[in-house]
Amino acid sequence: MNREQLLADFSPFVDIGADAPKIALEKEKYTIRFLRDGRDLKIVIDERAGTIKSTWGKAPPRNHVSLSALLASDIFANLKRWAEIQIEILKRELGDRKRSIPISARTRMGTIASGAEEIDALIGVDERPQDATEVIVLDGPAGIGKTYLISELALLRAESYKTAPRPVILHVKSRGRVLSNLDDLMAFSLQTIRSNVTYDQVPVLVRHGLIMAAIDGFDELGDPNGYETAWAQLSELIKSARGLGTLILAGRDTFIGRDRIMKDVNSLREGVDLVSGITMQAPTAEQAKSWLSTHEAWGEASFGIPSISVLLEEGSFALRPVFLRLLAERVKPKDIKGTHVRYLTPFLMRGILSREANLFGKAVQAVLQSEQIENFLDNFLLEVAREMADMQSEALDGSTLAWTAEAALGDGYPADIVGLIKNRASVVALLVNDERPGYKTFLHTYLQNYYLARVAIEALARGEVPKFIRRNILGPEFLITFVDVASEYGSAKPQTMRNFLIRAQGLAQQYTNIDRGARNLGALLLAALQTVNAEDAVHFSTLQLDDAIARGTAGPAKFSSVVVNQLDCRLADLTSVEFNDCSITSLIADEGSRFSTSFPNPTVLTNGAGEQITDAGKIADWLDVRGRASGSPANSVVSNKVRQHGIYALLGRACRVRQYWLRAGDDDIQSERILRDSNWPTLSKVLVNHNFLRVEKRDASGRRSDFYHLKQPERLLAESECDQEVVLFFADLEKHI
Repeated sequence: MNREQLLADFSPFVDIGADAPKIALEKEKYTIRFLRDGRDLKIVIDERAGTIKSTWGKAPPRNHVSLSALLASDIFANLKRWAEIQIEILKRELGDRKRSIPISARTRMGTIASGAEEIDALIGVDERPQDATEVIVLDGPAGIGKTYLISELALLRAESYKTAPRPVILHVKSRGRVLSNLDDLMAFSLQTIRSNVTYDQVPVLVRHGLIMAAIDGFDELGDPNGYETAWAQLSELIKSARGLGTLILAGRDTFIGRDRIMKDVNSLREGVDLVSGITMQAPTAEQAKSWLSTHEAWGEASFGIPSISVLLEEGSFALRPVFLRLLAERVKPKDIKGTHVRYLTPFLMRGILSREANLFGKAVQAVLQSEQIENFLDNFLLEVAREMADMQSEALDGSTLAWTAEAALGDGYPADIVGLIKNRASVVALLVNDERPGYKTFLHTYLQNYYLARVAIEALARGEVPKFIRRNILGPEFLITFVDVASEYGSAKPQTMRNFLIRAQGLAQQYTNIDRGARNLGALLLAALQTVNAEDAVHFSTLQLDDAIARGTAGPAKFSSVVVNQLDCRLADLTSVEFNDCSITSLIADEGSRFSTSFPNPTVLTNGAGEQITDAGKIADWLDVRGRASGSPANSVVSNKVRQHGIYALLGRACRVRQYWLRAGDDDIQSERILRDSNWPTLSKVLVNHNFLRVEKRDASGRRSDFYHLKQPERLLAESECDQEVVLFFADLEKHI
């Protein structure tokens, strides 16, 4: 302990406009004086006796067991009151925790932690030097439950604070902001829990191990020039938190990882500061079924329905908590029975909006038919998502929602009906109360991104560049949602998608404004490559992209002089994409990725096992055996005969398609390209024989149709020698060609 440390600890707590703390040292006894909340505060720290005494105004002197205990007291942070308020807020926010979706996570060492209690037990267990900071990276895909887990951890610690005090959690959310101002976000989070702590006092409390800052959605923080400012502010926070401080960084697994944190945060010291990782995992199929069965109408019989069992297979998108909650609370099994869901999100949204349309009352239903109300709700949510993005916010106030509803409805309706519709629209099921009174936000950011992706496609197809595309960073969480929405449009609205591809290319190449527009247009085009047909002729050049994502089987495209900071192409086939004079800094790929012969060597490769490879020769070898080298050698699973046959390319397209069911004659271009291929009868036969394909015969559109669902396609794409069922499948496939 020294004068400089004491000055740094107490200065943020001095009243505004008052003098800095006065510190005197006499016979190993520090006396600190300053004005706190309008009263003179005197603190005496006797290092020899190991005592700390405070006198605040006319109150009697108080003894404190440590400096941390003093800072936690009602004189300073009042953490007891902090915990009480958090309990009240979080209990209301989390609801019945006995019915919460099972939480599972994998640590960096490979161990599995189940539930918030086990994950909480992992925090702060590793020994570290006195001046070190612990950073815990909490990652996982959108909708996996990162925000919910942080809230559960915060509630656990708040509830146990009276009996077993541990650092309470300050949950800092990005809230859709583009400007990466951590102080601003911390201030809002403190205001939410009505804390008397100010943002500049947070580092002191973190450093003394009294609070833990959890920055949620760090991958969404950035300014128009990228993430440099965000990394710099995080670096300063880590430096100021050294001591007993712990920080949690939550974000998408493709953005924040231990290696990137160590590389981009200058203040972190290898071998001194602790950086560990926890990766969120979706519940297993059995856990999901068990949880759903606790809700009305969901029973064991439901899970035997083919259309439901497909949704709840291992690895399904529907196993993510955001979708499980929608299924449990907004959908009944009878709504799904007999249907064959191509894309999950639009199916769920249609069902929810259909029910919402019946809640507008007889007066509205006398003027508008149910279909018109559903269309209004859909347009309303599109406009809400756009308005939030344009305002760089995750919530809108009541008046903004009202005029947005009026604009979405259009003219020609009686004033009383307009009033009823505006009132009802503000309480639609997909919008919930925000932390700020009078504001509404989407039920989950994934749903906001879904509607925003549709806005992007529709606007750009008309040749319009929305404000949020010009100004905001379109990060990985939005782009992965955009991939699925683009695939949906490619199947259901091919002409709109074609218009998007044509106009977005032209806009990207001719864009002259000094903002984010060209970068974002390039990222959107790359995320839509799986919708490209031979006649589309996608070609763009001289672009710089920050984060880019590719999925599915890319159509023919040509990139010239394109620079990509990070490309995530897991399970993507890019063999039809030509690269000329392009560079990629960081590549994320897996065993299902395939590359063209012109694909450039990245600086860093992260493979499917999460290993980072920086050796140029090893990166080249890894890419070459996954298609980049012409005539890539066959592995022990897939023979040259199969690899060179058209059936192999067909299998790749079928495994990479972004929908649950394929149906012939469904005006679905993606399905048609697969099911009308001359090799499909042979391929489907072998897939069925090895239990990789499910075939259902159902009445659809007035006639009997075959519906196909490919099961666990990732296993087929991985071509693992250790997967005996896959080995046998490819051996049998060779016999049939």
